[in-house]
Amino acid sequence: MKIQKLEFGDRARSWYLEEIEFSPHLNLLVGVSGAGKTKIISSILYLKEIVNGKSFNGMYWDVTFLTKDNISYRWQGEFETVKGLRIRRNDSDEEYKLKIISEHISKDKQIIIERDSEKIIFKGSQIPKLSPFQSIVELFNQEEDISPVKDEFNKIITNSDKSFENLLKIPTHILEKYQNCSLNDLKESNISIFMKFCLAYQFLPETFNKIKDTFVELFHTVEDIKIGHQFINYGLSEPPIDSLLGGSIVYIKERGVERWIKPNTISSGMLKTLMYISEFYLSPEGSVILIDEFENSLGVNCLDSVTDLILENPRLQFIITSHHPYIINNIGNKYWKIVTRQGNTVTVKEPKELGLAQSTHQGFIDLINFLEELSEEGEAE
Repeated sequence: MKIQKLEFGDRARSWYLEEIEFSPHLNLLVGVSGAGKTKIISSILYLKEIVNGKSFNGMYWDVTFLTKDNISYRWQGEFETVKGLRIRRNDSDEEYKLKIISEHISKDKQIIIERDSEKIIFKGSQIPKLSPFQSIVELFNQEEDISPVKDEFNKIITNSDKSFENLLKIPTHILEKYQNCSLNDLKESNISIFMKFCLAYQFLPETFNKIKDTFVELFHTVEDIKIGHQFINYGLSEPPIDSLLGGSIVYIKERGVERWIKPNTISSGMLKTLMYISEFYLSPEGSVILIDEFENSLGVNCLDSVTDLILENPRLQFIITSHHPYIINNIGNKYWKIVTRQGNTVTVKEPKELGLAQSTHQGFIDLINFLEELSEEGEAE
């Protein structure tokens, strides 16, 4: 999927995002703290939850995207707004679900399905009323013209996955399912990146070695990576078993060091870099990767290397937020999306709209000056 345009609102919390146009490869969201960068990321994640049956008080959306087959979809919708309602994000009781009051999907500018509070029209014919609490994307997820919407939104990947630091137990049925899988089968599977990484180690050594070799190129002190059981005896120099049964974790072998290193003693920057590299190799074609505060846990050497990997990976779409001068200055300003906020309305502009220079260095200086002016204006208010 390539997200092209997004408009989003949350009437329950009085937050609104004016239409933003995304680039097909890399989008770096920059702006002062509190401008709304993280909320843009959250808005996209809400859409992923909505296609999987969730409902949210007062939210509305209008998103246009391309599928992996280059088919254009536009999906619009709106939930009712119930004032004073206070529910947790994971509440599932029927009394807390919100009704969809309007929704429609078009494919290559032809309306496929539309609904309001009274009826659903599918390909020109009215059909019996269905649950008002779920999106038509979920209700019609087996329909040929609608299923791609859910499929594509489920390719959205966020950097909140901490599993590279934890023990993972892979069910036997997953091992059996993927023991003869192709790389494409693994990419298209709806399982976590770390589980894909472990399965690649077990069943796709060529792919695993590509990930490992890329990682070793970035960290010259590293000699090898493997998956094994958790150490019972800290005196062991080898992870005891190379099997995924019973629970597995990542081990790193450094040059000149006898014992393998466990995740709790590996730097967070190394683990996060390994996660990003795995995402680049194991995500389905056309995935959207969301990274909030890209610089978190990454050292300067990791920032440089991972940024280069992103720039070299056009088959994926990246939507990233950052405050870090190194990242902003080293990612060309053609990828910048400058986030500003007036009251409760967020607007995203291109550098050229603000008269920022095209050269990276001068453009960065102009951006810093512009953001400082915004900050001063905010303080004055």
